[in-house]
Amino acid sequence: MTDHGDRPTANTAHGDPAALVQAGTVHGDIRIVSQRPRTVSMPRQLPFPTKGFVDRTAHLRDLDALAEEAATSVPLAVLSGPPGVGKSAVAVHWAHRARGRFPDGDLYVSMHGHAPGPRAEASQALDGLLRALGVRPDRVPLDLDSRAALYRSELDGKRLLVIIDDALDPAQVRPLLPAAPGCMVVVTSRSALSGLVAREGAQRFPLTVLPTADSVDLLRESVGPRVDASPEAAFQLVEQCARLPLALRVVAERLIDRVDTTLDDLVAELAAEESRLDTLSEEDELSDLRAVMMASYEALDGDTTRFFRRLGLHPGADFSLGAASALTGTPPAQARRLLDRLVRAHLVERPRADRYRLHDLVRLFAVERVRAEEGPAAVGEAVERIARWYTWAAARAESVGHPSFPAVPGQEPVGEVPDFASAREASTWFARERTNLIAALHTASEHGHHDIAWRLPATVYPLFERHRHWHEWRDIHAIGLQAAEHAGDAYGLARNHLGMGDAEWLLGELDTAVRHYRAALEANRAGGDPWVEGFALRQLGVVTWERGERDHSVEHVGRAISVFREAGERRGEAMGLLSLADFSADLGRFDEALGHCRAAIEVFGAIGADWSAAWARCTLGRVLTGDGLPQNALKEYRSAITVFEELDAQDSRAVALIGLGEALIALGDAARAREVLTAALEYLRDHDDPRAEGVQARLSRLTDG
Repeated sequence: MTDHGDRPTANTAHGDPAALVQAGTVHGDIRIVSQRPRTVSMPRQLPFPTKGFVDRTAHLRDLDALAEEAATSVPLAVLSGPPGVGKSAVAVHWAHRARGRFPDGDLYVSMHGHAPGPRAEASQALDGLLRALGVRPDRVPLDLDSRAALYRSELDGKRLLVIIDDALDPAQVRPLLPAAPGCMVVVTSRSALSGLVAREGAQRFPLTVLPTADSVDLLRESVGPRVDASPEAAFQLVEQCARLPLALRVVAERLIDRVDTTLDDLVAELAAEESRLDTLSEEDELSDLRAVMMASYEALDGDTTRFFRRLGLHPGADFSLGAASALTGTPPAQARRLLDRLVRAHLVERPRADRYRLHDLVRLFAVERVRAEEGPAAVGEAVERIARWYTWAAARAESVGHPSFPAVPGQEPVGEVPDFASAREASTWFARERTNLIAALHTASEHGHHDIAWRLPATVYPLFERHRHWHEWRDIHAIGLQAAEHAGDAYGLARNHLGMGDAEWLLGELDTAVRHYRAALEANRAGGDPWVEGFALRQLGVVTWERGERDHSVEHVGRAISVFREAGERRGEAMGLLSLADFSADLGRFDEALGHCRAAIEVFGAIGADWSAAWARCTLGRVLTGDGLPQNALKEYRSAITVFEELDAQDSRAVALIGLGEALIALGDAARAREVLTAALEYLRDHDDPRAEGVQARLSRLTDG
């Protein structure tokens, strides 16, 4: 602006002139020499959007919101996630939608951080971007810093979108960032790129696998009516593909190419885990899941690749730091560092604090690598280590709530076995690891580690009993018995027959239970373990009493008590006394029953067997109620319920509530009795327990009365 007297004037220029002269009064000739103006085209470099894009609504909405900040800053988004999850598809799909926000164009560059082929350096990427912006090749500087400076100058004042695909680390990205408002950058990476978040203020958008419904939609978009014609097969396909978009697209292409192939046919092909990666492979390297994951794998250092390979051998869906340490033979501190590294590389997920997992297809890839690079001996050794670790950890958990139970974990533990400060903490651990214990047992058996495969169920079964996983309890002993047979271990047979008998007893299969108790006694003859003998005899007495065959029941239990006393097995002796108390109460001999109960409680207290003592108090409560002392029974039941709640033994608590309800009925407190019986009924119904029918009938009679 120039003041000319009282008339201000303003001069403006539009376009991109090669030369500009501003003059006031001019005398003589004006000669302007300028280079020929360069032709600048608006860059539109986005790849073709992925066909059949589904879901990611929240991510698209969040990217839209971030783009609003481009007027005053340079928003930077990082789309991170595991291989094949669809990061590039989201970035490109959103970029096509958002083109109207960036009238000066869009730039796209792939850094090949993990993709097949040579990795792109930042300087190389800048050369291509500058040329796309209209900079002549002879004006592109040779060094990285000068190229980055020119790039920022070229973008100054423009409203332009930059997509940086498949970045390996922040160093690849930083030179490609604009400096002035108006532009936006979207980066995709398998790494979290934490440095960009910390220094450049990037906003991270983590991507996970698709929901099941959207995975089926993706198949439907590509395959068409065949998906709706076989909905169950479609569901199985998406689960076999771990709901990874890349895997789903590969499967869809196979179905399109093979028009006569049904979804059920492909499900059958993928059902064999060992060949699943082969089935999902394509000639196009960019669509080959093995190539996609191999690129990430080869970017790791040697220690990390070995650690990652071994993680694929973990038998369960997710795992703890301790399990990872034991499986890989890595000290916990180093294991944590390696896990963090793999999480950043999106080869391992951390769903919550100190829990980790691998996607199914990533796990299959890891197993493939360990078999190819280390061989079957290494696989067997790793499987043995993790099964032994879980057995020892279960023994440690069992010892907290049931210290007198004779666990048999075998050889010395591997790794650091967890400690538990309380029975509730041990119970929480079991709830979290139960499926891993079962998976470890199956894997140990499949790999021929028979000594561990019989020890694990014999060690862990009281945890399954207390937490009411009775069918699983029976199943693990079936494997334990097979393993003991293969190992030729009579003691292993005896321990697993005894546990199987208990499971069958609680499941109401009394005849089967008797057969297993007798088999336990037979197998135990060689070793002569008094614990096995005593409990097999005691349980024979209990089951025959329940079947109404009472002639020998007291004799069985009496022999059991004698065996226990001779061996100094005090808990077994007290359990035998409790059985006699039940028998006496059934016969109305309450004084005799009270004596047995109090003697048992005294022993349990002396040895610190809290759970057993609580059960003894339930028996005592029943005896007191039957003897006309329901007020005294209330105290015993409430004491037992407190212990069961501390131990998180909900099934035991329900049984105690039933007894408490009967004592309250005897006292005439129908309202309170209804309350506690209803609480017990709700639990039993939730677990399809046949005892629920009896409790419901008792409540009905109480209401009618």
